[in-house]
Amino acid sequence: MSEPVRAIHQHRQSKLCNIGEVLAILKTEFPDLTPSKLRFLEDQGLVTPQRTEAGYRKFSDSQIERLKVALQLQRDQYLPLKVIRQYFEDLDGGKNPVLPVNAPTANKLRKNLKFSTMKLVEESGISEQGLKEAQEVGLIGQEPHTSQQLEIAVSIAGLAQFGISPRHLKGIKASADREIGIISGVIEPVVQKRTPESAAKASYYAREIENRFATIRSQLLDGEISKLDR
Repeated sequence: MSEPVRAIHQHRQSKLCNIGEVLAILKTEFPDLTPSKLRFLEDQGLVTPQRTEAGYRKFSDSQIERLKVALQLQRDQYLPLKVIRQYFEDLDGGKNPVLPVNAPTANKLRKNLKFSTMKLVEESGISEQGLKEAQEVGLIGQEPHTSQQLEIAVSIAGLAQFGISPRHLKGIKASADREIGIISGVIEPVVQKRTPESAAKASYYAREIENRFATIRSQLLDGEISKLDR
C-alpha cells in the first residue's frame, strides 16, 4: 500500500476532472461509488477538490489517487475514515506514518459475490449437520449465500473441533440482533433526511458504531482469556 499512497504526492500536469469523470475513472474498481459518497469523503476531509467560480468541484490526478487509496483502505482493510484521514494528514505534513493494517481475508475481498450451498460447503468445510443447525438458528440463510455467510460457515467449521455447534451460538446471534437494533435506531434519523449524502453518512455511522461494539466485545473476551496466561 505504501507505493500507491506515495503516488498521492506526485505532482503531475493534467486536466482537472469533474465528479462525473471521477466516477467514470473509479467505477470499475468501486461499482458502488456515487456522487454523494464522493461529497461525503470530501466532508470528512479526505480530499480537497478545487472549485470553479461557479462552485463546481474539480479533481486533480493526485486527488483522484487519494480517493482511490481511501476507498481501497475502507473496502479491503475496513479502516475507519478518521484513521485514514489522520494518515493522510501525517503524510501531508512530511511525516512517515505507519498505517494500521487489518489483514483482510480472501472472503472479505469477495464480499459482493454470491455462493451456492454446494460452493459454501466446499469452501468452508462445514458439515451438513452444521449447516442445517446454522440455518435453524439464523446464522446462515438459504442460497444464494453471501460472503459474510461463507465466513460464518468457515468459523462454524473451525469451532466444531472444540465441540462447539451452531446451537451453542444462539446467544451470539441474539446479541448481534440487538446491536443491529441499536445501530438502526441511531442511523434512522439520518436516513430519513433523504439528502444526497444521507446514505453515505448512515453507512459511515453504522460502520463506526459496529467497530466500537467489536472493540468492546474483543476486549471483554481478551480480559478473561488473558487471565489464563498468569
